Formats: sequence, structure tokens, C-alpha cells
Amino acid sequence: MNYRIIILLIIFLFLMQPAFPQRPDDSRVITLDQGWSFGPEGESRSYPATVPGTVHADLLRNGLLDDPFYGKNEEKVKWVEEKDWCYTTTFTVDSTTRERYSHARLIFEGLDTFARIFLNGKPVMQTDNMFVAWEKEVKSLLVTGENTLTVHFTSPLKAVEPIYRQTGIDYPADNDHSTPHLSVYARKAPYHYGWDWGIRLVGCGIWRPARLLFYNGLRIDDAFTRALHVDNDRAELSTDLLVVNENSRPVESVEVRFVLSHAGCEAAHWCREYTLQPGENRITLPAEVAHPKLWQPNGWGEAHLYDVEITLVKGGTQLSSRRYQTGIRTIEFINEPDKLGRNFYFRVNGRPLFAKGTNYIPQDIILPRVTPADYERLFRDMKESHMNMVRVWGGGVYEEELFYRLADRYGILVWQDFMFACSAYPGDTAFLGNVAREARYNIRRLRNHPSLALWCGNNEIYEGLKYWGWNHRYPAETFEQMRRDYHTLFRDTLAECVRRYDPQRSYIHTSPDSANWGRPATQTQGDIHYWGIWYGREMFDAMDTLSLRFVSEFGFESFPEMKTLRTFAGPDDLHIGSEVMTHRQKSSIGNELIQEYMQNYYRMPRTFDDFVYLGLLLQGHGIAHGIETNRRQRPVCMGSLYWQLNDSWPAISWSAIDYYKNKKALYYHARDAFAPLILSTIVQSDSLSVYTLSDRIDRIDQARITIGLQDFYGKELNTVSFACDIEPNATRHIATLSLADLLGSWKKNEVILTLRIEHRGETLFAGHKFLTAPKELNLPRPHLTQTVETTPQGVTLTLTTDCLAKDVFIEIPTQGADLSDNFFDLLPGERKVVTIDGADITPEAVTRIRIRTLTDTYEGDTK
Repeated sequence: MNYRIIILLIIFLFLMQPAFPQRPDDSRVITLDQGWSFGPEGESRSYPATVPGTVHADLLRNGLLDDPFYGKNEEKVKWVEEKDWCYTTTFTVDSTTRERYSHARLIFEGLDTFARIFLNGKPVMQTDNMFVAWEKEVKSLLVTGENTLTVHFTSPLKAVEPIYRQTGIDYPADNDHSTPHLSVYARKAPYHYGWDWGIRLVGCGIWRPARLLFYNGLRIDDAFTRALHVDNDRAELSTDLLVVNENSRPVESVEVRFVLSHAGCEAAHWCREYTLQPGENRITLPAEVAHPKLWQPNGWGEAHLYDVEITLVKGGTQLSSRRYQTGIRTIEFINEPDKLGRNFYFRVNGRPLFAKGTNYIPQDIILPRVTPADYERLFRDMKESHMNMVRVWGGGVYEEELFYRLADRYGILVWQDFMFACSAYPGDTAFLGNVAREARYNIRRLRNHPSLALWCGNNEIYEGLKYWGWNHRYPAETFEQMRRDYHTLFRDTLAECVRRYDPQRSYIHTSPDSANWGRPATQTQGDIHYWGIWYGREMFDAMDTLSLRFVSEFGFESFPEMKTLRTFAGPDDLHIGSEVMTHRQKSSIGNELIQEYMQNYYRMPRTFDDFVYLGLLLQGHGIAHGIETNRRQRPVCMGSLYWQLNDSWPAISWSAIDYYKNKKALYYHARDAFAPLILSTIVQSDSLSVYTLSDRIDRIDQARITIGLQDFYGKELNTVSFACDIEPNATRHIATLSLADLLGSWKKNEVILTLRIEHRGETLFAGHKFLTAPKELNLPRPHLTQTVETTPQGVTLTLTTDCLAKDVFIEIPTQGADLSDNFFDLLPGERKVVTIDGADITPEAVTRIRIRTLTDTYEGDTK
């Protein structure tokens, strides 16, 4: 090898090394995830337990609990919530470890919820909040050899009942499927108590990892990197470091080393010696980055991330370290009065962003069952459906660190609710102190993530106070106390926590704060949860004439597909009026509403199977219509977040992806409606208005727009074509066409409107619309041809048709099989290739693939 190449290689390898050699910290961790057993409190018999885990998961694993997901078993497992439970393990500490380290810190990252912890029979601490980590110094309680750790969980109902008896207020937490509503008094995931899409499983457990940390008194307790100034030439950053010295004397000559690096860029280095005083030591670490690579939201560029490494070193020994990633970007939340009312949008890196996304609930009622692969798949699904924002809804949990790391990597902005939803809450000193500790912990835990865009105090509570009749439900004095407590909790306590611990991010006290779907005069004021669709029984096109500013919730229910229904229902239960289906429908008007809407858009089905299929189409087409309408109303409207992305159990719900990871029609249709560039049309009286909707940040000059008309057999009937400029990051009305001229002698129910955008020989968008409701279409019965090819990666399905195949649904019996497309229209002359990924797809499953179209639900023959 040429010596110059060798030298260059050595230099390259040197540059790739971290600025400071990476050494393990002078500490030791014992992971407390083995050897656990559990049992009902006071009983001698115990069973193997898993940590992290929950009592329901452990009971199921030991065959001690009926499957809560099957049939009406939710009613059979309620006994678990009424019992106290005890978890125990042993671990060994050798004499070398006890002698070498001055401190031992017991750390539980999550305990659900009311627990008393004992180490070797001695009390350590009591817990009362699911949403924080619990830590305590325990060196003096440890012995050389075997140590016993015991966690006694009190029933969440028993734990708060004395508080309820003292206050006497049965708060309006109507999603709590028990009386009185004790959930409000506990800082525990609200959805565990039931919701209008969820099962009630009120349990307990060591739901996040536990460990024992040995160290010698110095630790980095917190590090927060923020941008003070960002432009194209430079970024000025500051890292606030909190170092705790638990020794009784100062520790001199401690080096604080800081490295900020990005692949392919010169790293920023910083090093200085400090004397660390006993207690907390606050240090500021400045850094400047030339020509920073900005973190961009999905669709605007790469979500660049910088690696941060901070170490404490004394005498060549690394005492403590903190490593994380951050991003350089600016996010401004704009919520100001304007001539229409009050706007509501985000400006990212100086550009106004139309927020495209969804609302997220926890992926399982038994939280530790969610795997890293589940998180990865969900974020990949969000990215591939062109989303740039996800709202972490306030009735669940503050999510795992992995959730936010994936949001960072995929460029998905996070709207983060605090965990309060749909009920008034207490405002006494003890409750407020507990909440303040919870807020401080989670703000500090999450604030380094560049994806984090907004803190929100709660979901729909202010709206409830104003509009849900609570003033008539409670005595005037009690209701006034609720109003005061609301102000103290959400306008004072949480607002101050955000100001103190994350001063550069915005906070809103509730969502929605002013707008209400039932009161048109409010609907130009900030964000709205538009439930005129669904609860208001308005049809989907009702949104066409509204001037909404930011739609942070809207949705429509559907049943999951039949293979999911069969996991919890027997053959005799597979009809809409069965006890199982009625029990499963947690929205009291749900099944009735689905049928009501279906009758407006579709020919009523012959079978329950057809009903499920049509319901999926109804949900998908309806919400996609709303998304497109919201985008068309830009810049008045600047956000469209549909309810909801996922399920926490096999449910009849508003989800786009069911519990078993099967994508509904909603997922695919919303994906298409969120595409970066689309041609959108709306029929207004006797005219067709045409819009370009672009979230691209580049201008497209002299694009060729083609609006065509063809029959269901592919015959071209009419074409209108013209050139126009497509403005970047904007909606533009580009044409108004006469429907009479476009249709000529053809009828609306016999044609397809085709839409195309081309530029320099490249097709940037191709789509189509219909000019009347599906039930009015005079559809021919298609004859599809299909070929199936099986590879080690999955299955490839190729489809063609002789005429329009409306709403092609590919059913495969494998749960969670990932189809590249589904619930689509196949036009004559098209060749559609669908890939189906899934490790569990068997040859037998391939033979059972079923393909159906809308006309398969019709009685008798069509044309």
C-alpha cells in the first residue's frame, strides 16, 4: 500500500476518535431485573415475576388470569384492582464493591403507583406517582452477600379512597368506568381506568427498569443543551450542567470535559477544571458551531443530530458521564390575535409549518409489552405517511426515552401533553406538590430532544369546565372550587414549571383553549377538537365551509378488520348487536353512528363482514377528506392532527392502525392526503375549484396541470391542461372550471376525475376524484387478475383490472402483515404492485389472501 494512503488512513482514523478517550465511569451498576417473585399481599404462595412488568402481565404469564382481551373478560378481571400485591427479589453485593464505593443509590425508573420499598427489612421510601423515577441512597442498608428487596403495592383504589372520603368530591372523570371516580386522585395513567376506546385494567407493578448504582459521591444529575442564537453561519449554544457532590468536603481539580460533534463536521471541545462544593454545583458550558446543520422536520430535509458527551475526570479517572443527542433548530409557537380571531401555528427554522399528523395513545394497556420494534415501526409508519407532528395525548403516559429519540431521528415534532384529561382535578397543596415533582422530572428528562415542540397542560378540561355541564352537576361552591383549582394547577403550577425548566419552549394551559365545535363563533380562536364530525353527526363535507385555525383532534370510528375481531369474538358474536360487540363499543353512540354515516355514503351491506369493510372505507375516505379540506384552507388553518394513530387493545375505535399493527384504510388515505404536493378539488355549486397544496420548500415554475375525465373503462372523455407556478410551502387556488363544460353529456356517477402535476417530464402528483357519493356511482363489476410472488423478504402481489376496481381491499390472515398499499382504487390500464412484509407470513396464509372491491358488497349483478 502507498505510504501516503497509509498516512491518510491513520489521520482519518484519528479524526474519527472521540476528542477525549472513552472510559467506563468509575461506578458499578447492578441491574435489578432477575429473580423477582410476586403474590397477593398477606398470602404465603408466590409466583415468578418479570421486571419491568405489571401485575396483570405476571398473572397472565402464570395462568392465573382470564385473557382480559377476549369477549367480556374485562368484567372477570376486575378483582385484580382491589388487591394489594407484593414483589420480592434478592441480589448479591460482594465485599469489594461495598468497600470501593462510598455511595449506593437505589433507582426505580417507574413504579405503578403506590408502593412501600424495603431493603433487608428496613424501609427505604414510599411512592405515590407513576410518572417519575424514585431514587434513594441505601449504602447503609446493604450487606455483603445476599440482599432482599421488597416492594409492597397498595391497590390504587384503596390508596386514594381516604382522600376521596375527606374531600367528598366525585370528580367528573366519566371515562373512569367505576364509581366513585377515584382515578383523579392518583398520579397514574388515566386510561388504565377505562376510556371511550379502552379497557379498564387498574393494576400496579415495577413498570420501568430498576437498578442499584454504586459510585463515589460525584454524579452528573442533569445536562441541558439549548441554542441561544441560530443562523446559517453559526449557532451559539449553552449547556447547563448540574453536578452533585454528595461528599461532605469539596472535591478539587475535577475536569469537566465537553464534546459536541456531528458526522463529517469538526467537533466543538470544551474543558475546564473546577472545585466541586458539597451539594449542587451549576456549571455553564458554552459552544459555538460554524455553519450548523439544522434539524429539519420530516419533508423539509434531514433531521440532523449532534452528539453531546460530558465527562467528569479526576486524576485520569472518569467519575461520571452523560451522553445524549440534540439538534440545532428554532421552533416558535405563534398564537396571536389577527383579523379572523387568533392564529395557532409553528414556525420551524424561520418557516411556517403546516402540521400534519396524529394523536398518539399508549400502544398497550400493559405498557412493558411494547417493544423497541413496536416503537420503530410506528415512527416509520408516521414518516412514510408524510407526518411531521404527533401529539402525545394527556390521558396516557409520558413516553419512553426511545419514543422521543425516534421522533428526533425521523423529524417528527412532538406536542407533549401533561397527563391530565377530561376531568377536573384537585388543587390542594399535597396534590400540587406531587404534580410539580412530576413536571420537573419529565421536563428535565425530555427537554434535550429537538423534536419536542410544545408543552400542553391538559386535554379538554377547560372546555369541560365551560361547556360540559359540570356547573349543573355540582353545587355552586364545589364548581367554583374546581375553577380555582384549575387556574392554580394549569395556569400557575405547570406554567411556572415550564418557564423554570424549559424557558425556550412554549406552554399552553389546555387543548382546545377557546374554540369549540358546537359554537361557530369560537372556531377561529386557536386550536380546536372538531367533533362536529362524529358527536355532532355532521357529514364529512361540513368541514368544507369552516375557517378552523388548527385542528388538533378530529376523527371517526371503525371496527378493525375481521381477523382482529376474531381474536376476541367467537362465530356467534360476529354481528353488530352481539353482547361482545356492544361491550367492545366504548362510545355509547358508536355503532349507531357508524350505521348512520354509512347509510349516507354507501349502499347498506348484506353481511357483517361487508359492514366491517365499508366501515373501514367510511373512516378512511371521511378523515382524508377533512385533512385535504384543512390543507386547502391554509394559511387560515395551519394544522391537521387526526384522532387517533393506534390502539391499546383490540378495539372498535378511531385508530388508523389496530392493536395488532394492521393498517386500516384511514392510514393509507391519510398518508395520501398528507403527501407533500397534491392537486385538490372541491365542487362548489356548478363549478370545480382547483388548488395546489404544497408543503415542499422549493418553488416549482411552470408546472403542467392536467384535469381529465374518463369513464370507468379508461376511455378519455375530456382534458383541461394549463401551466402554473406552484409556490413553496403554500396553498394556492389555481383554477375554477365549469362542471357543465367538463362533463358535457356524461353523468357524474359514471366518470372519474383524473388529476396530474408534471414538471420537466416528471410526474410530481397523480390522483383522481369522484363527483358523487360512492353509493351513487354506477360501478361495473371488475375482473381482476393477480400474480403472487413469494420472496424471503415477503410477498409481492401484482394486480390489473379490466375496469375501475373501487376500494380494493387485500386481506391476508397474518396479523401485522405490512402492506405497501391497501384500500385503493385500481384504474383500467394500471399495474399495481403491492409488497407485503411480515416475518410470520406462511405459504398457507398466502393461499388465503382475499381481494375484494366495493361492488362485492352489492346484491345481485352490476354492469
